[in-house]
Amino acid sequence: NTVTVGDEKIELSKNEYRILLILMENKGQVVSREKIMEKLWESESFVDENTLSVNVNRLRKRLAAAGLDDFIQTKFGVGYIIEE
Repeated sequence: NTVTVGDEKIELSKNEYRILLILMENKGQVVSREKIMEKLWESESFVDENTLSVNVNRLRKRLAAAGLDDFIQTKFGVGYIIEE
C-alpha cells in the first residue's frame, strides 16, 4: 500500500490507504465519517470513532511529510473532503 507524491513513495497502512482511496474516489465531495467507517470496518462489531480519527491523523502526517499539507480537509460535524 504505497502512494507516490512526485518522486517520493509513501508507505501507508491498509486503513490509511483505504481512507485515501475512498476520499479520492469522492474527490470534491464530503464523505461522512459513517460512510468511511462502514467501508473500513464492514463487520457488525462496534469500532470507536476515535479509531477513524487516529487513522486520518496518521495519514495526514504522512502526506504532509511529502509536501501535501491540508490535503484532507475536515468538515466539522459532517466528514472529510479532498478539494478539487
